[in-house]
Amino acid sequence: MRAEVKALSLCWLSETDLTNLNSGEGGSNLVDIKKYRWRGREFPYVSGQAMRFYLKEAIRREVGSEEACVANEQGETCGRIEKCVLCDLFGFMTTLPDRGAIVRVSPVKVSPAMGMIPLDEAMVLDFLTRRHRGQEQVEAGELRGDIVNVELSVNLYKAGLCVDIQRVGREESPVEIDRIEGIKRRRRRDREVAEAKVIQSIQLEDLTDESERDRRVALLLNAVKDFSDYSKQARLLTDFTPDFILIALQSNYSHRLQKALEVNWERTVRLQIERLSQILTEVAEDCIRLAGRPAIFAGMLNDLLENEKEVRKLLESRSIPILTPRAAVEEAKKALEID
Repeated sequence: MRAEVKALSLCWLSETDLTNLNSGEGGSNLVDIKKYRWRGREFPYVSGQAMRFYLKEAIRREVGSEEACVANEQGETCGRIEKCVLCDLFGFMTTLPDRGAIVRVSPVKVSPAMGMIPLDEAMVLDFLTRRHRGQEQVEAGELRGDIVNVELSVNLYKAGLCVDIQRVGREESPVEIDRIEGIKRRRRRDREVAEAKVIQSIQLEDLTDESERDRRVALLLNAVKDFSDYSKQARLLTDFTPDFILIALQSNYSHRLQKALEVNWERTVRLQIERLSQILTEVAEDCIRLAGRPAIFAGMLNDLLENEKEVRKLLESRSIPILTPRAAVEEAKKALEID
């Protein structure tokens, strides 16, 4: 992996078919959609926890069982950073017999997926009946069922993630960097010693080799292309992977790219060109250089945005290659030198 890359930032838009990706509290006969309110209107969202689950399951499909643990009854995972890809990338809170309680902050930061189209324009209530077909119903000569209402929506979601590349496959450990000797003295083992204040910092300790770190970042990027374990897919099949994506290879850690894709909804989906231009200018300052240009990649499907031509013109003016979303991810992997 390129040593100068400190962060990998992704931001994307995804259009869904009629579905319910993440349910809220609901009720006895209602399966609702998780919602947030903005300017007096309700929009759907998919929680960050659900997004992490989708990515984890996509990675689990590609690795052996020994590299992807599952949480126990207490919700604790194994904590083996050197062996478990999921504990390394997504962090954990667990208790180890010889070390007590330990916490690993996730190197992968994931946003909720926020719906951009108001639900009063894009939601329907689906009426379902859960049939009971047991022996008692057969003998009684009737079929009974429970009535269930399910909220469904067609929408456009904005999501993103940022990877703290330096911490993948590594663990923070304390290190003494200085010691300030005091004037006051105290007795220790029948002799007087000066009290001292120990100054500590942290250093990153490698728990895997460089090739394994590369593989884990590649697994995560592949998961972005393919994640699919959303809820209710048995009867509400849809695709939730990126339709328009921006990827930045940054020389410092920053979440700034997450503000690049702001959408205006007026019966059509229009991207805010001025906002996109401003954020690209700022993010370019943090990116490594590839052939004299900032390492930013774009992937876009046709006809997603009403002002697609304006978006393409802006990206081309900045020498940002425009590919399909999957091809953009592959180009980013090549630029990282992990392909």
